[in-house]
Amino acid sequence: MAHDIIIDCPHCAVRVTAKATSWVGNGEEQAFFLVECPSCHSALFGSSVVYIDEFNNRGWDTAERLWPTPSLAEVGPAIPEAARRDIKDAQKCISHGIYSASAVLCGRALERLIKEKSGANMIGKGLAELKNKGIIDERLFSWAEALRKEGNIGAHASDEDTTKENAQDIIDFTIAIFDYVYTLSEKYERYVARKAGGSIGGA
Repeated sequence: MAHDIIIDCPHCAVRVTAKATSWVGNGEEQAFFLVECPSCHSALFGSSVVYIDEFNNRGWDTAERLWPTPSLAEVGPAIPEAARRDIKDAQKCISHGIYSASAVLCGRALERLIKEKSGANMIGKGLAELKNKGIIDERLFSWAEALRKEGNIGAHASDEDTTKENAQDIIDFTIAIFDYVYTLSEKYERYVARKAGGSIGGA
């Protein structure tokens, strides 16, 4: 029996309803399936939470695309929850072709990071302070400067349209800087703590 699956198609840049004729999973919590986009006929692989309705029928929530290109890139748990929401919402916007909103959400996430780590209220000034304090490295700062000079980050409003490529660049940068500042820093601190405790390399 075929089931309707709602999933984002990256080729059409829209949410589509596809037919899943088969699926794998435990049947109670999560299902994985391969479907065909009804518009462009591309293959889409995804997963969905399974639920049972009031009539004891099995159904699926809106699917998360896993291939091609995951609809939601992994955002580390060490990243603050508010920023995680901004980044995930930005990813959802780009999957629906709302590129300017995606850029704005990433800007908001970056403003959260900068305000917490430097106290600055402007992205450009805050990123410079993060580099001077050694919180981010030269490569991340150079990437940020390139995006800022193109007008992709640091501006709250612009007459320029945000392209899909620019929006993806901003998301990639935002995830990279958060991973660097929070996830990698946390892993490094755990490493240093273990080393100080004599649990690394027999120290």
